[in-house]
Amino acid sequence: MLIEKIKKHWLAVSAAALSLVIALFWLALRVNWSGISKALGADKNQSFFIMETPLIFCILMFLSAIFAFAALFVWSGKRKAPFIASLAVSGVFFIIEIVVIALGAKDYLPFILPSFGLSLLISLCLLAFALLLFFPPTAKTKLVTTLKWVTLGVALFGTVLVAFDVKANYFTYNPVVYAVEDDYQIVFGTNDESIAWVEIGDEKFYDLYAGSMKSKDLVHKVTVPQDKLDKAGGYTIGAQTMIYRGPFGGYKGKVLTKSFNFRGVNTEDGLDYYAITDVHGARKGAVSAAQAFEADLQKQGRTTDFLVILGDSYSMIDSEYDAQFTNLFAHDVTKGEYPVIYARGNHEIKGKYAEDLYKYVGSKNQNFYYDFTLDGGKVYGITLDLGEDHTAGANDDDGWWEYYGTDVFSKYRNDQTEFLKQIIQEERHLNRDYTVVCCHIPIQFVNARHNNKEVKALWTELLNDIQPDMCVYGHQHDLYPFLDGQDTMYNEKGNLVYNSQFKGENKTYGGYLTDFEFNGFICGRRGSTQTDSVGAFNKSRHIGLGTSVDFTANSQVSVYINSKGERVAVFNPFAEGEAKTEFITNLK
Repeated sequence: MLIEKIKKHWLAVSAAALSLVIALFWLALRVNWSGISKALGADKNQSFFIMETPLIFCILMFLSAIFAFAALFVWSGKRKAPFIASLAVSGVFFIIEIVVIALGAKDYLPFILPSFGLSLLISLCLLAFALLLFFPPTAKTKLVTTLKWVTLGVALFGTVLVAFDVKANYFTYNPVVYAVEDDYQIVFGTNDESIAWVEIGDEKFYDLYAGSMKSKDLVHKVTVPQDKLDKAGGYTIGAQTMIYRGPFGGYKGKVLTKSFNFRGVNTEDGLDYYAITDVHGARKGAVSAAQAFEADLQKQGRTTDFLVILGDSYSMIDSEYDAQFTNLFAHDVTKGEYPVIYARGNHEIKGKYAEDLYKYVGSKNQNFYYDFTLDGGKVYGITLDLGEDHTAGANDDDGWWEYYGTDVFSKYRNDQTEFLKQIIQEERHLNRDYTVVCCHIPIQFVNARHNNKEVKALWTELLNDIQPDMCVYGHQHDLYPFLDGQDTMYNEKGNLVYNSQFKGENKTYGGYLTDFEFNGFICGRRGSTQTDSVGAFNKSRHIGLGTSVDFTANSQVSVYINSKGERVAVFNPFAEGEAKTEFITNLK
């Protein structure tokens, strides 16, 4: 009966269906709405029309869908004109969406399509329920009777689940051990709101707030002393569902536990670590590249001492999954068995879960700058966070329109400047065997927009005093070494000149390098070589930087390794010379 009606009114049904699909896809495109405004000139003109054009189109598309469905009931079988007009309007909107995708949204299709698919699935389920509710089958066959009872049962069961928040509890995300100051922060996740703890030997450490166990989060962060975990060589995570937490009583579910081995950093035979950055969802490639470095070390009887994650693990932090993504691939690499260092990326500032990200990764006082020690203080590190460099201009490092007035990074950077001065004043960096600085946005490299140039110059001056053995960065999606004493090339305008073998003769870049006296590397990109192009859907190719330190020789070797296990030949982009598969630098 229903199928016959659809066949009879195929034009009306097609118009309604197409208009809904077009509207839902535009809604899923909202992660790129700012890009649409930018294409219309938002960088220079933030008028209402330019800024709100994507929202206006969204309203128009849904109004068009409402009209098409209303027409389905009013004019179906009577007139064709309303449905032909609806199809024509949908065709125009479809062309607009194709143009938006071609102009840049295609790079975000891995994020857009799942959102679109979910909204489409929900819409189909609601539509099916509405059809059964308003147009129930009139036949009294067993099949129809069964269908009615199944529909009613599913509706009642779903209502109970939602009303009483009923769900089985289990560990959704395995632990990652972040190094912050002289402690470890062990982060893991559960499917339901739970209390949580970590056991080391006979001692328990809890996920607390002001002396009380937290019980309304799905993510759990437990701080433990480094020396205790290093000595114990293993730990157990625990969680228990909080079914009901009332003012004078409550109910808890079953206890969950899971145990893991752990090895602390030991520099007696040197130091080996891997830095990965700008994964942007390419979990498979990032994990394969890190595992390739580990496999190469194991052939030499060594293991990775710690993993450095330099931000932009995901392209936005808009859901629980996005916030946990760093932990997903970090655990894939480390298995929770050795430390991780985390530096926040600029893409991890974007999205509604961004302000909760500190719960999911290594952080200090809800900030992403801190110092850390490993191996009883022999290894010293500093993690910094420039925030964003897509800003209003060289003389205004805040106020980029895409942040709609929420960015106040200048004060945040000033706090970090004082933090660096305090490190120097207290001499916390002295008497260390090795010092590493981690930051998503490169400190030594000033981009063509010259954003953050003052703070980069100041931080460079302070780091020259600290004399780190290594600085590791991300953000640029490049493989760039910045070597102390390199013969950097500039033209008469003060712009950087590219290595002719890398970019060709007379190619320049409108930025410059700071006056640094330490070595640094931009650590990774999607791909297999320094310059290849990889599509947004290719998640299997990535490159990171592995560094092995020989304290006896007072030197370190840095190599770029891709997900195929190959050493990548890399040019120094702004100094003449052949491409190298390893960079040997002295310790400070």
